[in-house]
Parts: sequence; structure tokens; C-alpha cells
Amino acid sequence: MERCPVCRARCKGDPTCHRCGADLGVLLDIEVEAAALERRAVRLLGSGELVEARRTAERALALQYRPLTCVVRDFARRELIAGEQRRIELLLQ
Repeated sequence: MERCPVCRARCKGDPTCHRCGADLGVLLDIEVEAAALERRAVRLLGSGELVEARRTAERALALQYRPLTCVVRDFARRELIAGEQRRIELLLQ
């Protein structure tokens, strides 16, 4: 988190805003969880677990928007669609 959502002061990573005293602990915990889910989604994608990678990326995005997480989600989705398309083409032959 770059800025306090209450007073817009620059955050220093502390669980309390240095300017207004707002409790930022829960928000910082959410950021940590989103980052952990993003790392898990990347690992799942790397191991070929496309469905679980997409689901994990969706969970991460529900917590916090992160560009890499969007890329992982979208890539996994495209690969899943391409796999289904290949299966359909094989069935139609």
C-alpha cells in the first residue's frame, strides 16, 4: 500500500498511519495474502495446473488488483480454452 486510504499520507509499512493513526494492519494483511496467492498461481501455472492456477489468481484478484495476477489468470484461461478447442477438433476428425 502506497498511501493511507484515510488521509492519503505515504505509508511506511507500519500497521498504523503515522499521520492520522488509522489502523492499516488488516489492509496490509490482505496485501500479503494477495501476494502469496499470486506466487501460488504462478507456481501452479508453471506446473501445468491451469484450472487451479486460474482459480487461485481469481482469489488473489478478489483481494487486490495486481497486473501479474491478471496475466496469470488470463493466460491460464486462454490455455484452458485452447486445450478444449484441440479436444473438440480431435473429436470431429
